[in-house]
Amino acid sequence: MNETDALLIVERGPVPTTQIPLPNDQLTVGRSAGNDYVLADPEVSRRHMRIIRRDDGFAIEDIGSTNGTFVNGQRISHLTLLQDGDAIDLGDTVRLRFMWMTQMATDAAADLANEPTQMFSPSYQADQDSVTEQPMPSAPVYSSSPPDYAAYAPSPARDAATAPPEFIVDSPPPRGRSLLIGCGVLLALLLVCAGTFLLLDAYDQGRLLYCGPLAPFFEIVLGPLGFAPICP
Repeated sequence: MNETDALLIVERGPVPTTQIPLPNDQLTVGRSAGNDYVLADPEVSRRHMRIIRRDDGFAIEDIGSTNGTFVNGQRISHLTLLQDGDAIDLGDTVRLRFMWMTQMATDAAADLANEPTQMFSPSYQADQDSVTEQPMPSAPVYSSSPPDYAAYAPSPARDAATAPPEFIVDSPPPRGRSLLIGCGVLLALLLVCAGTFLLLDAYDQGRLLYCGPLAPFFEIVLGPLGFAPICP
């Protein structure tokens, strides 16, 4: 067997329809740059799997990947011999196809894609991580003048009419402040009454106070205490 008697074809993944020739010794596949073939896909581990050339053909082995390596839908855990046409899945997003370089395999590979395939080369690995820029869509062309969106704006008067009424609640005055004001008014009244009483008591020896209309009141209140004013 020579160096290019078998290959892998990328059926699903970052670079579909790419053909990867298998070398004489082994081929490692993963997401990091240290592999023989780099697949920049989040489902692929940094070091995902390797294919080893043996006397009886090519065998595949998972090398500690997170999402697993599957051959024809079966997850492998040890070295597995590959047969012509085997499907190799790396996680859920990448699928490779193992093919022998025969005329039948060449025809099958051509049927997988409608466009020409590209051969893998080391210089191509550096381009896999680049992002292809898509052309920006052109601005839409109006057959007439653009619609006047201001005509659909809600009327301020209608919004004000449909807005719920606002209720203004007067907060009660502080209770301590009202009590303080009441005490001040009461004290002022007491001072006025006391001042008036002293003024009448001093005027004309108290005759206006004790001998006037309030004389019966003072006789009842102060009489038991021996108070007897001299009235003319």
